[in-house]
Amino acid sequence: MPRTRAREVAIEIVRTLRDGGHVAYFAGGCVRDELLGLAPKDYDVATDAPPERVAGLFRRTREVGKAFGVMLVSISDVTVEVSTFRREHGYSDKRRPDTVSFCDAESDAHRRDFTINALFIDPLDLSGGEGGRVIDFAGGLADLRAGVLRAVGDPERRLAEDHLRALRAVRFAARLGFRIDDATADAIRRHARELEGVSRERIGDELRLMIADPRRAAALAMIESMGLDEPALGEPARNEAERGALPGVSALPGRGVRFGLGLA
Repeated sequence: MPRTRAREVAIEIVRTLRDGGHVAYFAGGCVRDELLGLAPKDYDVATDAPPERVAGLFRRTREVGKAFGVMLVSISDVTVEVSTFRREHGYSDKRRPDTVSFCDAESDAHRRDFTINALFIDPLDLSGGEGGRVIDFAGGLADLRAGVLRAVGDPERRLAEDHLRALRAVRFAARLGFRIDDATADAIRRHARELEGVSRERIGDELRLMIADPRRAAALAMIESMGLDEPALGEPARNEAERGALPGVSALPGRGVRFGLGLA
């Protein structure tokens, strides 16, 4: 496992939390990427320590979502997001939970969007290999091995909480070369229109990430096949004869692309 500075700082944060009597793991996308042999862009830590305790254990912290249990911890030149394990309750704005309650790691895993994002690593327990012991409460390891993008639990419920997850599913599946499992894909198609209730800014952020990725053509093909083109792009859906008629997309440069669809 490459010992990057960011990983070393994240391990130091886990160790400090553990020495303070708390459970702490790597969580989310950094775990997924490490297990796929990819270099994580950054590291996130999840813990049972509440925000006030996190603030007391580290010299440099900043609140970014204290009500939701999210703090930033900075050590030297590296900043790591540290989140308290939580359950989420109610999504009246279809974006954020109305309230949260702190919980254990297993409950936290089951509130996450996709199984491959619901994995944890204990980097201090090397019994599972040099990267640390993997903790899997939602079947994410099997889905990583099979190349499947699957909602955690009931896909209808996961989408109802935040309809932007439909586009996130497409982005992750295209970027990783995964297929979206049937139940998750069916739920996305059934609720495609509800993406219209998501802000254009958030939709634009997801689309820009897709367009900047080398697998952008696959992402746009999935958007069309799932009926997300009209609500996401703000233009009439293509008929069957027109689908896939985006020959210039795959030739776009991979960086610095501006997505000129009125979403900027």
